[in-house]
Formats: sequence, C-alpha cells, structure tokens
Amino acid sequence: MAFKYGKDSSLTGADALVRGIGLFSLGLGVAELVAPGKIARTFGLEGKEGLLRAYGAREIASGIGTLSTDPQPALWSRVAGDVLDMATLALGTRSGKEDAKRNAMLGIGAVAGIAALDAFAATLMGRRGGERPPPADYSDRSGLPKGVEASRGYYRQRKERGPAVAQQDAREDRRHSGGSSAGSTSPAPERTETDTGQAPIAPSVALS
Repeated sequence: MAFKYGKDSSLTGADALVRGIGLFSLGLGVAELVAPGKIARTFGLEGKEGLLRAYGAREIASGIGTLSTDPQPALWSRVAGDVLDMATLALGTRSGKEDAKRNAMLGIGAVAGIAALDAFAATLMGRRGGERPPPADYSDRSGLPKGVEASRGYYRQRKERGPAVAQQDAREDRRHSGGSSAGSTSPAPERTETDTGQAPIAPSVALS
C-alpha cells in the first residue's frame, strides 16, 4: 500500500486534516491495545477489555488506510466505527460510578465530534476523486534560467576569449554593480617625494 505523505509532499489543508486523523487513529488504536483495562475503568466498561482490543486493531487498520493514497474508504469506515464506539460508550452511562458515568457521557460527545470531522474529511476527498494528486516533481529544475548548458557555454566563451578580455568583463561587471574589488586594474596615482618620505624642497631655498 502506498502512503501519501512523505518529505516531497506539498500538503493542502485537506491533506493536513486527513493526516491528522490518520495519526490520531493510530495513536488511539495503540492505546486501546496496550491499556484496555484502564480505558474500561475510565468509561465504566469493565469486562469489555477484549472488545476494546478489537476496537484498537480496527483503529490501527483505519489509520493505515487514512494515510494511504486513497483515504476515502478508510475515512468512511472510521465514521461507522465512531457510531459503534458511541453505542459502546452508552453502556458506560449505566455504570454505578458517577465518575465513569460522566466520562462516558463526555466520551460520547467527543466521539460525535470526531465522527463529524471524519465525515467532513471523507467528503472533501470525494470531491476531488478520492485520491490525492501525486507530489510535484521539481527534478528538472536547475536554478539556472537558461539551463545548465547555456550557462556552461557562457563561461566557456569567456575563458576562450583570453585573460585580457576576461579582465575587461570583470571591470564591466563591477561598474554595473556599483562596487569595487581588490583586483581592480585602474592605474595607480603618480607617487611624489612626499609619498616616499622625503620632504619637498621650498622654491626659495638656493642650492649650493
């Protein structure tokens, strides 16, 4: 089974919603498989541990299907599973423990909201045909507007034109960019006696 989410995927809002549902389903399924006794005591379902384990396996299967390339069938199966979960939680409302009864009622409300979210996600997937479009392929992009070969030809041409022409091109590049470089070939200013450390001789002093 191919999975729809990977490092090259560009997720839309619907995709992110479906992924979140799939991950939640996996997490809930693992919890029901690992700790069915604690869940049963919380919601007043003592004696239903085996049923909760079966629900956990169902949740994991639904989560895997939700994360596949065609999540719509798994999403609708989750809606059916949500209805079954609410019917099971209704048994907890008959518990003699007030805390468990309250938790069961809150659980029914939470599962009803999840069922609505699952149905909404399944409807979104149905509107675009169920399957997610393949990830965008950017393997043909090099980052060079005129292509790799055109860029190679440009620099090869500059190399063949010789060092003098290359220096002229470099000066043109610096002039257009408004900057300067340490390798500038502009003529150096004429040195004076002051530059060499010797003091200039005043015109009025006669030389012997």
